[in-house]
Amino acid sequence: MSGSCPIAIIGGGLAGLATAQALAAFGLEAEIFERASSLGEIGAGINISPQAVKALAAIGLGERLAAVANVLPGFITRDMHTGEQLEAYDRGVDRARYGAPHQTFHRADLMQALASGIDPNRLHLDHRLVALEERASGTLLSFANGTTREAAIVIAADGIHSVVRRALYGEDDPSYTGQMVWRALLKGSEVPSFVMEPHGRVQWLSAGRHFWAYYLRGREVVNIVTQEDTDKWVEEGWSIPGDPAEMRLSFPNPEPNLKALLDVVTECSKWGLFTRPLTEKWGRGRIQLIGDAAHAMLPNAGQGACQAFEDAYILARWLDARRDDPADALAHFRRIRIPRVHGVQKRSFANARIKHMHDRAAQKAILETDHKTGRGSEMSMDWIVGYDPVADWNKEPVVPAIA
Repeated sequence: MSGSCPIAIIGGGLAGLATAQALAAFGLEAEIFERASSLGEIGAGINISPQAVKALAAIGLGERLAAVANVLPGFITRDMHTGEQLEAYDRGVDRARYGAPHQTFHRADLMQALASGIDPNRLHLDHRLVALEERASGTLLSFANGTTREAAIVIAADGIHSVVRRALYGEDDPSYTGQMVWRALLKGSEVPSFVMEPHGRVQWLSAGRHFWAYYLRGREVVNIVTQEDTDKWVEEGWSIPGDPAEMRLSFPNPEPNLKALLDVVTECSKWGLFTRPLTEKWGRGRIQLIGDAAHAMLPNAGQGACQAFEDAYILARWLDARRDDPADALAHFRRIRIPRVHGVQKRSFANARIKHMHDRAAQKAILETDHKTGRGSEMSMDWIVGYDPVADWNKEPVVPAIA
């Protein structure tokens, strides 16, 4: 295959598919080049907060997503060792406050919803990008299968180890954070119902670690995802097998509900968390990085995919508004997006510090203040989830000062 295309999206994951859908919603044609031989996602849970739900609904995906989403009424946070309730959050107010609910998905279901409706002739599998050459007429893309394609605009949605990023900026490997994750998917029928009461979503906190459990696909699946500080090196990768016995040892002296949940785990995975310093290296000219390729972040604010979906919508709006000058459109995109995303990245780092505090009294005070006021405290997410990417796609974002 050779020839040219107006817009090439490198990467067929969540960010790439959402961007293709957003561009199509504004009448812009794009082709997707994905290195894998099939589209797919490792089974796990993923949370989409209201502002990202609004962005996806605005490009026509609202009904498809609602059909496969869980909308849980809230969550509670407990002390990992005593079971004491530290906070309770009512998510029933999200739709009224923010104009959209907080949705939770099995990643495979979300992936399928994003892929539905994409012209298969514009989706090119087994296309691993190996090189690019910037030219006056566009960017020449070379793939491992021997094919080439010239694109007027290149959108890099190829993840934290982005080939496009490396081609633009040289070796730029992400750094290990000293934190690791355990994940497991359990059959909902095997988890005692009292563990998940009252909302179907529970968080446990302890010094240096936290633990989430919540339902997916109705109550068919319970998703577990944890995070802990560690002085050990842990490899990166979603599919690294873990040892359930070792996982249980990571959470010593668990309160009875958490112990009952851990006892159900028979398979798990683990990996280290990696990130980059905040950077404005998001692309140049008619090449644009989005999602993890531009701004990999810790999961502590639940915003990795959400920020990629904001990227997708706002990028499409700018390319539609500046059809005569794509480079100017991308420059405006970066002007709007970089300050907000940097703020979200800082919030993610700060949330990890708060969740892993050793001073339980100070931690509890922060949590109580946050959820009594709903805004303005050290851990407030209101400015993140209250953002409206549809109405404010071309406006300078409001970002609070975050240490």
